[in-house]
Amino acid sequence: MQATTEMRMPRNASYWCALGLVALLASVNFLAGLAEPRGAIWDESYYLTSTERYAEGVAQFASHPPLGLMLIAAGDGLLHPNRNIDTRPLGRDKHAEGRAIPPGFSFTGVRSASGLFAVLGAMLFFALMYAITQSTFTALVFSNLFTFENAFITQFRAAQLDAFQIAFSVAALLCFVVAARRQQRSSPALEAGFGAACGLAMMVKLNAMVLLLLGVMLITHRVMKGWAGVPKRRLLLIATRDAGVMAGSCVAVMLAVFAVHMHVSANYVDPTSIAGQKDQQFLSQEYREYLQGTRPLSASVIVSAANDYRRFMSADFEGIPRTDANASSPLQWPLEHGTINYRWDSDGSRTAYVQLVGNRVSWILALAAPFAALALLVLQWRRPLETADRVRHALLGMLLIEYIAFMALHWFLGTYRVMYLYHYFIGLLLAFTLIPLVFREAMDRWPAAQKWQTPALGGMTALVLMSFVFYSPLNFHRPLTHRECEERNSFQHVVDCRS
Repeated sequence: MQATTEMRMPRNASYWCALGLVALLASVNFLAGLAEPRGAIWDESYYLTSTERYAEGVAQFASHPPLGLMLIAAGDGLLHPNRNIDTRPLGRDKHAEGRAIPPGFSFTGVRSASGLFAVLGAMLFFALMYAITQSTFTALVFSNLFTFENAFITQFRAAQLDAFQIAFSVAALLCFVVAARRQQRSSPALEAGFGAACGLAMMVKLNAMVLLLLGVMLITHRVMKGWAGVPKRRLLLIATRDAGVMAGSCVAVMLAVFAVHMHVSANYVDPTSIAGQKDQQFLSQEYREYLQGTRPLSASVIVSAANDYRRFMSADFEGIPRTDANASSPLQWPLEHGTINYRWDSDGSRTAYVQLVGNRVSWILALAAPFAALALLVLQWRRPLETADRVRHALLGMLLIEYIAFMALHWFLGTYRVMYLYHYFIGLLLAFTLIPLVFREAMDRWPAAQKWQTPALGGMTALVLMSFVFYSPLNFHRPLTHRECEERNSFQHVVDCRS
């Protein structure tokens, strides 16, 4: 039992070969052909303008924390594919209409960082699956849930924020699972990694704060397990230390990200531009003086700038409508209701789409996983197995609670602002993480089914890949005839086909 409850550093060649294969497949799906389509996809029209302001070093505020925006700008700055085009007009507004994008503009640069983080996320997800299953083969099979997730491909191939947040979220989950497998033996390095990953995810989008609940549950579980056998004073001191490490690393990386943001955007806003006029309304006197060069950088300036950024986000949040034609309710997300057409381009006979649509097989598995997890937890309570993996059982319970908390938070947020299907991505990731736990738990409970384990995994892989291929034209902007498009609505309506 000890071998299955501790995470060991993989040393076998098969693990590293499998990880390399995941990286290769993910690179094909997330990085190949990023220049297409040659037009803005969904929120890219906002992030193009932010990228230009970062390139000019101009101070700015945005609807989300700055990390994802800086990473998009870093990718564009590294490749710099538009060096021969005057892109300065893009930074003068918060939103770039199609006509404002210069002719010949290449989207490869602004999309590159998102694609790279998608590949990193896929590799981390494989490591997460290995941490859960302790099997290279099984981890490789379940890693396909990420690598061949059609909705991820649509979102992560664009200059949008979700690839960054999901990569950091997977890193947080990996630290959490490895730490949980150590049982009572806490590790400051793992706790710091978990807190830092949560902080980075939150500095992309604030809704990642729900991940902090995992840290609370991990520490609480350790205290409960050790309450009878460990001196209580020592137990509480260790718990306090672990909580402090998590919180400290989380806050530290958030402050570091904001400090970098201030460093790379230290020029005063352009008061003649629309973007500058909007941002100017939220500049405090202290931050204004720093940007104008009359006040040195100090802790109070950083606090003032952070508060200005917070006020901008708060005002932006209050101005967001509660619904629009593409909106969806969190209660609809697990059913994959609320797919979004980001753009379509027609040549008169065939139409190419960029459609936010998921892998039907993967989403069905993700829909079933929380219910199966709950059923197995109840079954273990009523008819306990003496040979059960207690750590896996604990992981199943904590991740199920985390999934429920995520859904509850977003249902609450949905009463205040419009919500879209991609806001479900952390929840989808949590559901994907439950799937191998449910699978392993079921194999242990019903040993007779173990002889079907390999065929079941092979069949699941085949179905996931078939579903990926079926919907992939909608993700990769590949031209379809009207009939071919309507075929994609055979199992569930996911796209409004156009002529």
